[in-house]
Amino acid sequence: MACGNTKDNSFYTASEKMHGLGGKFEYMSCGACKSLQLVHIPEDLSPYYPVDYYAFGRLVYSSGLKNLFKRWRKKLFDLQLWKFGYPEYLDWIAPLNLHENDRIADIGCGNGQLVYELKCSGFKNLLGFDPYLPEEMTMEGLELQKRNVFGISGLYDVIMLHHSFEHMENPIEVMDKLNSLLKKGGKLLIRVPVTDAEVWEQEKTDWFQLDAPRHFFIPSKKSMKILAEKCGFKLEQIIFDSNEFQFIITDMYKKGKTLTGNNPENWVDRKTRKSLQQKAKILNQSHKGDQACFYFEKA
Repeated sequence: MACGNTKDNSFYTASEKMHGLGGKFEYMSCGACKSLQLVHIPEDLSPYYPVDYYAFGRLVYSSGLKNLFKRWRKKLFDLQLWKFGYPEYLDWIAPLNLHENDRIADIGCGNGQLVYELKCSGFKNLLGFDPYLPEEMTMEGLELQKRNVFGISGLYDVIMLHHSFEHMENPIEVMDKLNSLLKKGGKLLIRVPVTDAEVWEQEKTDWFQLDAPRHFFIPSKKSMKILAEKCGFKLEQIIFDSNEFQFIITDMYKKGKTLTGNNPENWVDRKTRKSLQQKAKILNQSHKGDQACFYFEKA
């Protein structure tokens, strides 16, 4: 656990629900910091990351006028002149105050789509790392490399982990490694599910972002602050960014449906979905949504 506590812990038995593989996986809930930890990690994780796993889709390329549009869209967003229809990642990176020449690493990048979109938006020094990357690639301004966090070297201005931190063992060791990869004053963004979520409190092991056994460690706000203090970071900001799928997919799981082969966008009607979007917005404002963006600076 992030805090090292050994008292008053609770245990929950979960099953694999995304693909309907079942099984029994025990999670420990820390009595002090409220984070969740998978007790025993399967020796072979390959069945839980099949070839059609959502993060492994093909990289979608763009060029010409489309890339010109993406660059101008980013400029207009920065000037607060673009208010509707922009990609969500512009919100995620805005607090980082990125510069085009910053050396930026996306760790656990999946197929590399996000860093590719940042390249198209004008950034010039991007690297993506993922141990499950199908194929390494180099193009002007962007490299994709097949390696895990402990195989990465060099120094970076900014490091991002978009829903990959929870897939990694030993959170303290991971945070120490991230600190060693950042320049002095460098920025770290970790987007991750959190146990502060109302949906976790109410639904427990049906919560879709428990995602057994792929998620090894799910933090709380408190545990992320503890990690920051232990590993040489200053936690600057927390922004909750959960959406309506915390309710929709959880409801699917409760009713025995898998995510594979079922489109959650078709699970509820338009009116219900809008209502759930509003509910998610309210929970985010009260820090009770089921995922958050944590912004750190290397101390």
